[in-house]
Amino acid sequence: MMRLRIQPPALVTVENFASFNRYVREIDDGALVVYTGGFAATGVVELLKLLLAVLEPRVPFFHWGDIDPGGLRIFRFLEENLPRAPVPHLMNRDLAVIHGRPARRDPGLGAIANTDSAVAALAAWLAGEEDVKHLEQEALDPISPVCGEGKAANLVH
Repeated sequence: MMRLRIQPPALVTVENFASFNRYVREIDDGALVVYTGGFAATGVVELLKLLLAVLEPRVPFFHWGDIDPGGLRIFRFLEENLPRAPVPHLMNRDLAVIHGRPARRDPGLGAIANTDSAVAALAAWLAGEEDVKHLEQEALDPISPVCGEGKAANLVH
């Protein structure tokens, strides 16, 4: 059984190693931060299940990943394999339009677009619209999802 000495202000999973390192070095928000290594391996999924079991429901759970087909598939994998779905952090169309690079549509993302996923609208954009852009998360500076600026940045849709 796992026990936490205190409840953190948030659980944050991070897809990219460079972004994970920057987050834990630059952000001092008390969040529990877990590196997923892209698609989370079985051990990481099991760790997240244990953490979610001991975290109070009031502790928000965020995931920060790439805004591209792989990043959305990773996000959806977490939604489908964990007892509580994450909220996308720094994963929205406006950020991709501003900071991303031109890319091709990926009709395969229609499978995510037609679900109740928190990234369904993003998947629909990447699957079928013009002027699609992809954004590697390491192109952004880390921002806390639980401190002032992070809340504002995460609410941009």
